[in-house]
Parts: sequence; structure tokens; C-alpha cells
Amino acid sequence: MLEQKYMIVRNLNGVNELEKALAVINKKYNNNIQFNRHPEYLSKNSIRFTLKVIDSKKDGARTGFTGRRLINACWHVHGNLFDALFEINPQAVVISRGKKITIDGGNWEDGNIGSMIKPLYFSEACNC
Repeated sequence: MLEQKYMIVRNLNGVNELEKALAVINKKYNNNIQFNRHPEYLSKNSIRFTLKVIDSKKDGARTGFTGRRLINACWHVHGNLFDALFEINPQAVVISRGKKITIDGGNWEDGNIGSMIKPLYFSEACNC
């Protein structure tokens, strides 16, 4: 099974709520976070999006297994965005990595993205 490379958010009152959440977290990450592409409506109730950093040497950038800096936003950025989104709209539902995240749970669940021999957890794959 291929791993989902984007998040889906449901129950928003438009992309503007997602943009507001991004503005909130950018205060913490020095305006280094942006959408990889403009969020895309999959249906009236579902929006697909991904996050990246503007500068991989600055806050919020993920590191790879070898320590190489990536343009992908790290686990902390995603968790903070979801928290901000739930403050803006408590009814929001995020689907990420095939899991459902709501205001009641699912956010901040760590996972091994390395190997069994050399584990690397999402929470460790950055400089946060």
C-alpha cells in the first residue's frame, strides 16, 4: 500500500480557515511554512493539501534518514497546524497517513519512519 502523501481536511467553512491556521503557526516558524500547492477541493466538504518550508535551513524543516535537510514541513509543524485548525473550527477532521485526527484525538501520534535497525521517529526528524 502506498502511503498517502497529502492530508485531507473535512468540515471546514472554506480554504480560508486552513489559511488562517497557517498564519497562526507561521508566527512560531518565522513565516517559513507554506502550502506545497494551493489547497485543492476534492469535493464540497474535502480539501487536500501538503505543507513545505521556504528555507530548509530554517525552523520547521524536516530532516531525512541521513540527516539531509528536506523542504517538507516537519511533524511539529503539522501538529501545530492541526491544533490551530481545531481552535478555528472544532468540527474539522483531518485525514493524515490514513488516520483520522479530530479535536478529541489522533494528533501528536509519533511513528517510526526509519528502520527497525536504525529507527527515526517523526518527532526526531527535524531541529525543533
